[in-house]
Amino acid sequence: MPSILKTKNRRVLRYLNKYGFTNIRLTIYIMEDSVSLEQVVELEQHFIDSLNPNLNVDLEASSSGYHEPMSQEMREQLRKQRGTPIFVYDANDFTLLYVFASKTYMYNTINIHHKTLDDCLDLGKLYLDTFFFSLDKIEESSNTNLLSLDEIRTLVSEKREIYEVKHPASKAILAEFKDESKLNRKFSSLGSLAKELKGDRGVIREYLKGNKSGYYRGKWKFTYIDNKTE
Repeated sequence: MPSILKTKNRRVLRYLNKYGFTNIRLTIYIMEDSVSLEQVVELEQHFIDSLNPNLNVDLEASSSGYHEPMSQEMREQLRKQRGTPIFVYDANDFTLLYVFASKTYMYNTINIHHKTLDDCLDLGKLYLDTFFFSLDKIEESSNTNLLSLDEIRTLVSEKREIYEVKHPASKAILAEFKDESKLNRKFSSLGSLAKELKGDRGVIREYLKGNKSGYYRGKWKFTYIDNKTE
């Protein structure tokens, strides 16, 4: 811990270096996954107002600490330290729907592959023809309709089903389970396969194209087959 304290020139850390941890109490508040960014900021402001800590550089919640807009360099630095928040917008009118605290949390929550997410962020591609992702809040848009975690999950799932209907697979897929042929299954589309295995379509497609070798998750081999009605 002492070595960590010496790496940052922050007011509270200078205090701890000087006076140590005597009479220090650490309280951790764990909030529900469904809590919005606005609610987190409100809680932060509540403690700033009620405790009035004299070690705070700034008494305004969610600010940079200097009453000035953050530079791009500072934004990138904070993202590396705290994770990368992702703003999710409705592509039709850029209504803010949800803010994920980090990329990892987004991967696990809506089952999106990191390459797919990066393509949306870097190239401006729409996700499922519906969602626009951004690393920054779009100041030009004042439309906000923040959803709960369950609501954004449900909405993504519904849009994914519609997307798969609009972009049907021309071939079915045979999924062969390694050393256990009785577990082999046939899927009518890439989407239905990904949904059943809870996997990312982009990754599975790479195995189907032969761009990735071996078995998917060490268990599955995928092959395109004619999609004939039985």
